[in-house]
Amino acid sequence: MSQITTTKQYKVQPLDDPTFLSQFETCTLSPEYFDHLGHLRICWLYINKYGHAEAINMTCKGIKSYAESLGAKDKFHLTITASLVKIMARRINQQNVSSWNELLDKNEDLIQDALGVLYTYYSTNRLHSEQARTSLLAPDLMPIN
Repeated sequence: MSQITTTKQYKVQPLDDPTFLSQFETCTLSPEYFDHLGHLRICWLYINKYGHAEAINMTCKGIKSYAESLGAKDKFHLTITASLVKIMARRINQQNVSSWNELLDKNEDLIQDALGVLYTYYSTNRLHSEQARTSLLAPDLMPIN
């Protein structure tokens, strides 16, 4: 599997995919590798490994466990995480994306303004509610298909 080696301004991550995934799943991944791009990377890996439906479950469960291992129990947000997985899976399918770098190149909005992408589907109040943090809420502006 490939490393992140995009030519754009994205942070290059020296861990190969199996190492990144293994360290993430065992909660031994250094936090420096789990910024926003790291979140997107784990979504990419799980979508490709498990498919859309199981990727949502695996990503949410994994990020929640990883955050808790760092003492950030209140940081995980279920609706944001699950919705981004759905959006990524849809775009991977629609764009016929075959590599991590291609996904990054074709979807800069997910990197630069993921919340802006989510505001297409969710009102600010709904997305940032406490209920959205702990329960998966359906979009109130437009469905994610």
